[in-house]
Amino acid sequence: MIPLSELKHLPEHYYNLVKRVFHQLSIRQKIILGYGLSLGVAVLGTTAGLLIGRNHYQQARYHMIMADEESHLFSTLQGELLEIQSYQQGIVPFLNQKPRLLQKTSELKTNVAEAEKLFSQLEEFSRSTSQADLLALLKKYDGTVSLYFQQLRTLLDQISSLVSSPQEVPKAQELILQFSRSTTALDFYEFSQELNKIAKTVRDHQEEADQAQNQASVLQALIIIGSILLSTAIAATLAIYTSYIIVRPLQTLNFVAQKVTQENNFDLRVSVTTKDEVGTLADSLNQLIQQVKYLLKEQKAEAEARLIQSEKLSSLGRMIAGIAHEINNPINFIYGNLSSAKTYINDLFDLLHTYKVEFPDPNPAIEAKKEDIDFEFIAEDLPKLINSIEFGAERTREIIRSLKDFSRLDNCEAQSVNLHACIDSTLLILQHRLKKGIQVICNYGDIQSVRGYTGLLYQVFMNLLINAIDALEEKVAQDRQFVPVITINTESMNSDWVVVRIADNGPGITIENQDKIFDTFFTTKPRGIGTGLGLAITHQIVVEKHGGQLTFNSALNLGTEFRVILPVARG
Repeated sequence: MIPLSELKHLPEHYYNLVKRVFHQLSIRQKIILGYGLSLGVAVLGTTAGLLIGRNHYQQARYHMIMADEESHLFSTLQGELLEIQSYQQGIVPFLNQKPRLLQKTSELKTNVAEAEKLFSQLEEFSRSTSQADLLALLKKYDGTVSLYFQQLRTLLDQISSLVSSPQEVPKAQELILQFSRSTTALDFYEFSQELNKIAKTVRDHQEEADQAQNQASVLQALIIIGSILLSTAIAATLAIYTSYIIVRPLQTLNFVAQKVTQENNFDLRVSVTTKDEVGTLADSLNQLIQQVKYLLKEQKAEAEARLIQSEKLSSLGRMIAGIAHEINNPINFIYGNLSSAKTYINDLFDLLHTYKVEFPDPNPAIEAKKEDIDFEFIAEDLPKLINSIEFGAERTREIIRSLKDFSRLDNCEAQSVNLHACIDSTLLILQHRLKKGIQVICNYGDIQSVRGYTGLLYQVFMNLLINAIDALEEKVAQDRQFVPVITINTESMNSDWVVVRIADNGPGITIENQDKIFDTFFTTKPRGIGTGLGLAITHQIVVEKHGGQLTFNSALNLGTEFRVILPVARG
């Protein structure tokens, strides 16, 4: 036996069970379940109403038929009994008319036979339908009725034999009178009176059967109407509940989404309480918030890294500009005095030549000194030495100019840029790495200047060339017989675009890395060497800063070619 304390919690238990099951259904299943349950109740109620109503109606109809049959038998029996009594009293006037008497006697016998038959049927009917009061009455007067009919037949036979002559008519009348006053006749008359009393009961049975039939129809209608009302109430309840469990999570989703966007709080999450489409949507929103949080974190890290890189480059640019300035002053001093030095040296050599012409036989001490310092070699090598110093100074000045151009990373305005000069300056800066056996082939076409930022374009070509050099050095380390080559081609695509192709014959880029090559922080270089920002920044400079395109082709063990496509300068 279940304790009373547990019985109190049963409704809550069933409610929670239904709630859990309902939450696991999809919205489509919930709607189908709601309408199915409503229609099921309506159909079941209607069917039950029809069946119950039909059952009650059939029972009521059966009772009605039985009541009608009882009433028919009863009323017919009463009619026959009245007919018999009427014939019994009306036979006297025909005692002198034998043919008419015989006819009346025959009719009366027929009525008696019919009455006996009806009496037996009514008795059998009352026994089969358990009509106790009627059956008791019939059994009570069964003997009386049988005796009465027997004596009546005997009387009719006697009358038929007496009326052969007119003298026997009074005797027949006396027999009729004696029979009418006999105990059997009086009991029979009493039976007729009792039947009249029972007639009211029979009519009551008929009315009850008729009322039961009407009640069956009403019950059928009430059950159908009740089932329809119940199904409507269930449908309305389920519709409200379904709308509630759909709308409330959507409102929560909307609230959390607005909260996230307004407060930038990506730690908020939507509680997933159902496994339907709304629950799936809530889970997707949570994943989206998590993904956005992760992407924002990545973007923040990327922005910080780019800012740091930009600060580094800016600092490097300022430092290079300062160093270039400091170096440029003495180099300019040297380069500017070389012309005077060359003139002075030429003048001194002219003076020595004049001494030699005017004094062909110099002092032995002078000759000894000339031999000691190897005058002839000095006279031949000193001009070469001056030219070498001049070439070195000029080379240093070119490097300084390239460093100055490279240091202009923070140009605020775009200007016309000569790409060939930009590439040459970059190659000059990277000359110390190109001396390691890397061959550089430049095929410059007739291209127009582009409008851009000089320092940023230096950075583009610097990044692309450094990547090419790194790839070639990696392959050289694996194969000492390998001949590294970098090929730089420039050409015009049309009147609006120019293309710079920088290709190497290095190891190439694997297929799985090609889709990630421009991603921030992606690098295949060892930790501490590659930052994963070079190509990402290069792509940003070309595409976003200059409105160009940066594409590449690569094949394993054949090399990689980057294409920088830039718009030409106008005006």
